[in-house]
Amino acid sequence: MNPRIISLNQSSTLKITALTKKLEQEGKDVINFAAGEPDFDTPSFIKDAAKQAIDNGFTKYTPSRGTIQLREKIAEKLQQENNIPATFKNIIVTAGAKYAVFVAIFSLINQGDEVLLPSPYWVSYPEIIKLAGGVLRVFPTKSTDDFKIKAEDLEKAITPKTKVLILNYPSNPTGVTYSYQEIEAIYKVVKDKGIFVVSDEIYEKLIYDGRSHISFASFPGAADFTVTINGFSKTYSMTGWRIGYLVAAEKLINEISKMIDHTTSCTSSISQKGAQAALDNKEWQEFIKKEFQQRRDCLWEGLNSCPKIKPIKSQGTFYMFCDIRDTGLSSMDFASGLLEKHLVSCIPADSFGSQGFIRVSFATSIDSIKKGIIRIKEFITKTNGERLL
Repeated sequence: MNPRIISLNQSSTLKITALTKKLEQEGKDVINFAAGEPDFDTPSFIKDAAKQAIDNGFTKYTPSRGTIQLREKIAEKLQQENNIPATFKNIIVTAGAKYAVFVAIFSLINQGDEVLLPSPYWVSYPEIIKLAGGVLRVFPTKSTDDFKIKAEDLEKAITPKTKVLILNYPSNPTGVTYSYQEIEAIYKVVKDKGIFVVSDEIYEKLIYDGRSHISFASFPGAADFTVTINGFSKTYSMTGWRIGYLVAAEKLINEISKMIDHTTSCTSSISQKGAQAALDNKEWQEFIKKEFQQRRDCLWEGLNSCPKIKPIKSQGTFYMFCDIRDTGLSSMDFASGLLEKHLVSCIPADSFGSQGFIRVSFATSIDSIKKGIIRIKEFITKTNGERLL
């Protein structure tokens, strides 16, 4: 076996997700706060476009970079909504945003190049860096800073061997995002240091309290050294359709596209037609953002009423990051005990590079959120009582 494959870690969340599925199959009433995908069905206007594609026989290979029509739609969206100077020549449509991250890192990294990864981080970043032969350098952020990168700390962390900085905002798992001024400060550091940025902005439309999303590549010249990652899974509930995209300078696109040629060949033709329809509908984006903000508010209020839990108010995504250190339990013990004893599933933060925290998803109904809060309170109260005996 390839030693890089052997070196990959299985996610520490597997125990939780496997037990969740087992309990659900047994008919148990599990409250799923572990979900990494919306609970909505894919909107009908997307499904209708896909059905029509099938009926019209649009079921063959497309260009490996994606259809011209879809890439032009994406370019139009990038220009109008993200202020990124892109044409269809700057875009590759991929089999999911995760694969876009993979080909971006794999294409930019040479053996031994350092990749700077702020923590807490999404679980797949470290493993993709390993596969690419890169050297992972974790850059811890602080809970007192809401787990945001501070420009002065970033400048100190970059070394002569640093090749790439990974940004992910709004962030999975913390749910925080950045203001214009905060991103601008990071941009100035990166520009001076001359490194690449992989900017994963998959949750850009799920952002709350009137905030605006600022794309890293929108700053002057940043599009030349930034690979922007995005997709349709989260906003449009298309996780199973496996369609995302990356945006980069044309010179980079020409090289990165070779990986698509020799791996996936192209993304599903049918999914591409669905994605094209998704970009034509702005009403859905507003609906799902409003719905998730209501759920966020409900979860925020509930978690704040729980003893020994300190939630960080989510600014985007559908996750709430919670400090559970006052319970005296490790992240895994808390998540395991909560699921086994009170049938509430959440994700321990160990695999996100953080100890003493959990990730709680609000990609579930408000009724389920309220029921889950009651169970969490019971679990903490009972655990604390047992410890005192």
